[in-house]
Amino acid sequence: MTNQTTVANFDIETLTPIFNFILKGVRHEDREEVKSEAVLRILTAIDKRQVKKDVFTFSHTVVQRAVYDYYRKNNRMITKNSTLVNYCDGADEEQGSTIDFFSYATEEVGYGLSDVKTDYLNNHSEFTPQQRKIIDFMLFTEGGIDMKPTEISNFLGLDKSHASRAMSKLKKLCQS
Repeated sequence: MTNQTTVANFDIETLTPIFNFILKGVRHEDREEVKSEAVLRILTAIDKRQVKKDVFTFSHTVVQRAVYDYYRKNNRMITKNSTLVNYCDGADEEQGSTIDFFSYATEEVGYGLSDVKTDYLNNHSEFTPQQRKIIDFMLFTEGGIDMKPTEISNFLGLDKSHASRAMSKLKKLCQS
């Protein structure tokens, strides 16, 4: 009888050397999220008995893919905005003022979706018809922005190379 790893007997501490090695290049603020995602994937695979080799080798691959997926996903996240609004409609006795004031601060971490759409529409002719189908779906279809370009190309019945080229061209366009 073999000693098979199960969710119940899996020791997450065995992942520490993998995390220490792979996550050293990951931004400090992103490490916990990547770790959580990787552990969830590993435990799910163990539970579904999808681990074919030893758990350590499997876990190493899963953690690497979690890092790639995390950064790919977050590089595709286009809008990450936060806004702080302050309004005072009366006297500010500490400041010696009796006038109303309104102020706001906004922090744009990413490139606004409306900016991407504008840049794309202004340069629409630079894309092939297949690339336009992929980008149009991604930018103008509900839920399209949450899909990976290869998923969109598969959904539309197009070769995934069109998706790759479309995203490269769109990225260059938005960075210029």
